Amino acid sequence: MKINWGIIGLGKIARKFATDIQVAENATLYAVGSRTLEKANDFKEEFGAVHAFGSYEALLNCRELDAIYIATPHVYHYENTMMCLEAGLPVLCEKPFAMNEWQVQAMIEKAKAKTYF
Repeated sequence: MKINWGIIGLGKIARKFATDIQVAENATLYAVGSRTLEKANDFKEEFGAVHAFGSYEALLNCRELDAIYIATPHVYHYENTMMCLEAGLPVLCEKPFAMNEWQVQAMIEKAKAKTYF
C-alpha cells in the first residue's frame, strides 16, 4: 500500500522530504500546499507531486491524502498540526515539534481523540 503524502510549507526541509519520498517504495508525493499557488506549482513540477494548492486549507480538502508532513516555520507547527488533525489527517511534524509543553499536550490529546494512537 502506498501512502499519499501531502506537504504543508515548501521550504528547504520540505525539499529534503520530497526528495526522499521519490525513492521510497511505499510513498507518493500526492499534494503540496503553500501560501501562494505559484510556489506550490513550482514545487509540484520539480518533485512530481500530483496536486498543488495555494493554501493549506485547500490542501486539506484533498481527500486522497493519507498523511501530512508539516514543514512550516516552527512557530506555526501547533496551528498547522491542529488544523490537519481536525481535518482527520495524521501528521509528521519536523522539529521542534511545538513551542512549549502545553502545545505538545494539546496536539497529543487531539491525535488521541482522532484515534491515531
